[in-house]
Amino acid sequence: MIAQQGVRRQRDDVAPGGPPRLPVTVVAGFAGAGKSALIDHWLRSRPPGERWALLANASAVEPGAGRYRVVGGCACCNAQTSARTALVRLLREGPWNRLVVELDGAAQPAALVDLLRTPPFDALLLVDGIVSVVDATRPGPFETEPMHPLARAQVEVSTRIVLNYADRLTEARRAALLRRLADAPPFGRPVDRFDTSPSGQPTDRFGALLPGPPADRPGDAAPPIVEGRWPADQVFDRRRLQVHVAGWAADRTIEGPLVRAVGVFRTERDWYQWRFGNGQSSFEACAYRLENRLQMEFGAATPLAAWRAALDADLAGARIALSGDASHGARGSVRVR
Repeated sequence: MIAQQGVRRQRDDVAPGGPPRLPVTVVAGFAGAGKSALIDHWLRSRPPGERWALLANASAVEPGAGRYRVVGGCACCNAQTSARTALVRLLREGPWNRLVVELDGAAQPAALVDLLRTPPFDALLLVDGIVSVVDATRPGPFETEPMHPLARAQVEVSTRIVLNYADRLTEARRAALLRRLADAPPFGRPVDRFDTSPSGQPTDRFGALLPGPPADRPGDAAPPIVEGRWPADQVFDRRRLQVHVAGWAADRTIEGPLVRAVGVFRTERDWYQWRFGNGQSSFEACAYRLENRLQMEFGAATPLAAWRAALDADLAGARIALSGDASHGARGSVRVR
């Protein structure tokens, strides 16, 4: 059943019946945005004694001082076979404490994340962060309306964004870009601004920024909100889910109607984003991949207990398990704030 306020999201770093999964950080961004400089900073700043692995183009980074090992093969959507082979080789050379995957500038991040969640990697790897690097000296793709398709995919999938060379923009243009990157659907994300390094060394700029699970953005005071989170392993039936979200948007049987909502769910076909606001509802494929997540905002007088019960029943009926893997039926957690 739906959990009470304050219950944390379900642990998903351990596969059912197996050892802890290797945390994975995916780094996306156009060519020349600064991905390699950021990764080099992480590798230099990693905790003492930890072994980190890097999957990238063999030509992207040279190994050094035993800090990591570069495995050949382009980790992008157009080279799934070579990426799978490289991953197998890399995992055999473990154990590792973290895997960092640097995507090619033209790669679709969602396709790589999907690859990391296919057998046998789904039982071995846990994607806990997706960082997109944006070059402020070339902001055009992120400023256009609508946003450039690949730029939108990088922003939508990211749990964190690094705006590189931010001081190269005028104050007004920089503020507008920071706001757009932070507030872009589905749930927004932290944006870290980094200016040109005074020493001229690209890795000096990134300070204490390290990979890992993202922190929630601090929110303003808001009306009653019901928020649910489920591990990315959880799969929902698309058709049943569409029926339920349409019902939530139209339900007038519970006092205090739904004001606005956004949800992202993994289905047997793809990941889908549901949005509701101003009486309009949409349901479409999206690039977000971190976890299944639902946020619903209600009027001040809404009896949240009734909504929690309805949501619990609907989502329990929409959950399915992937073929041969009953663990995909695991529950997540829902809180009220």
